Parts: sequence; structure tokens; C-alpha cells
Amino acid sequence: MRHALVAIALAGLACGKQTFLAAAFVQTPALPNPTDPSKPFPQFQVMTAYFGTIDTTDPTKIDASKLAPIKDAAASVSFHHKKDPNVAGDVDEDRYICADGRSDTGTAALSPGCTNPTTGWTVTSNSTGAAYILNSSSEKRLTFEIGTPYTLALITSGADGEAYGARLTPGPQADMSEFTVPTATCTFTPPIGNPIVTPRCIQTTVGHAAMMVTRTDAPVNGARLPAFILVGNINPSNPTADPQITFKTIPDSGELLLKYVLSDVPYRWASFQIPESAFPQAGYYLVSILTVNSGKVSGNAFLGSTALAASGAAGIVIVQ
Repeated sequence: MRHALVAIALAGLACGKQTFLAAAFVQTPALPNPTDPSKPFPQFQVMTAYFGTIDTTDPTKIDASKLAPIKDAAASVSFHHKKDPNVAGDVDEDRYICADGRSDTGTAALSPGCTNPTTGWTVTSNSTGAAYILNSSSEKRLTFEIGTPYTLALITSGADGEAYGARLTPGPQADMSEFTVPTATCTFTPPIGNPIVTPRCIQTTVGHAAMMVTRTDAPVNGARLPAFILVGNINPSNPTADPQITFKTIPDSGELLLKYVLSDVPYRWASFQIPESAFPQAGYYLVSILTVNSGKVSGNAFLGSTALAASGAAGIVIVQ
């Protein structure tokens, strides 16, 4: 019903160009390293904001030709960080992670009131929109905290620049039953020492790696929350390196996120078949389910704009 109402409302906005903001805050959790328990795979999170203009002559039909980038905005995210007792010296604090305004990092605008800027924000753009990206590898202050509201702000350039914002709050996590059963363990025998047994791990072989994943969360009011699947090749010898993505269902462009607003039905699945192509060769793979909690976008943005926070649970697949 919500999506039908959005479509009806959009139909009344056929009046030229508007500014859209499509934001996603996505996290993959920390995982044990099957070959070296002293070097686990760290948690990773990324904030992405697609920002641009959209031709709303027919707002119910969204395609790339109707989108254009806004690539010179000032970007920032703010939230109240809660102390992590497992991190020495960590404290409760308000965090304002703002762009440094240096053109050589792709962030050409300085956020207002920015006294502790970061080079972590980057901007890429093409004909369909600009992507403002901040991740935890480039900015350690970006943590992912369940139940904590995050405020994303983008301010257009010029003396009469306008502020656009999104509110994103990470919600509850679903899990995958295939990785929670007692048999989901992998054993690695190093040249020296005792065998290493890793939980939340499945061993398989090339050509037989396709798998079904089943959600553990129950429907609420007859429906499950939307969820995405992410598969990436990981390297136990370099656990801090970003996963090399081999398969994903995450809407990864402004166009796809705007279409997501019109219908998220395909993402409210109970089980999902991950294809063999997600595991193209022997190696170690992260398999993650990302449960989506919808946020809010400022009223001055295109009505079809969206904000999503996706909380992850994950397991490891070893393909031999």
C-alpha cells in the first residue's frame, strides 16, 4: 500500500526537474579468520549518497536518461557515538564527519562548521548522478551502531546553496539458518600446530557452490523486512582488504534506489538462491544478508528519494 501511495503522489509531480537523494548505509560484520584466528576479518561499513536531479515529467517511469549529477555539494554525516567497551580509550561523543573541500580528493566543497575535516569522503559521478562515499577503511570514526540515528547532509554550492538531508537508523538483523546450525564449521590444519575450527563456515567445491540461504526472522504484520545479499571474495592473508564483490542484490545506483521506492517486494524473500557464478573459483568467500530499515529524506527532495540502513549478518564459504 505504501508504494502504491508513493506512485500516486509521484504522478502529481510532473513539473520539470527536482533534486533527488538516494542514501544507503550498509554494514558487514566481523568474522573469524579460518587460517589465523589472531587476524579476524574486521567489520566494514560504507555510507553512500547518490545526489542529482531528475526529470519528473513522468516520475513513475525512472530511467538513466532522466538523471543528472550534482557533484560539488558539501557532504557530512553526524551521530552520537556510544562507547565501545572493547576499544581502549573509547568514549561517548558526538561525531561530525565532514568533507575537507579539497578538489584532489573529489570533495570540492567544505562542510559548514567543519573543524575536523576528513579526506575519507570521495565523489564519483557519471551522467546518472554523483555518488558521495565514506567508508570505515578510510575513516575510522564511521562506526555502525544498531538503533543509533545518523544524519546525512548534502549542501549544494553557491551563496544560495540548499541543504538536503537523510535520517538513517540501523535496525534489527536477520540471520541465515545455513550458518547457524552446529554442522556449519570448517577445519583448517596449519603446517604447525593444532587444527583450527571456524564456526559459521561452509566447505564446498568448485562447480557445487550454489546455495540456498534461509532467513531466520519471522514476518511482522504478514511481511518480512527487505533484505539484500552480498557475496565477496576475501583473503585470509590480508583480512583488512576490502572484499572483491562477486554477487550482490543491493541497488547500487541512484536509478536503482529510486526504483526500489516504487517496489521492494522482490527483497522481502524468505529464502534466496545464490547462483554458482557468485563463487567463480576456489577461494574464501563472505556471504552476507543485509536487513533493511527505511529512513527519512528531507521534504525538499524529490518525493521518490530514499534512505536505507542495512544491518549485516554473515558467514564464510570455502570453495576448494
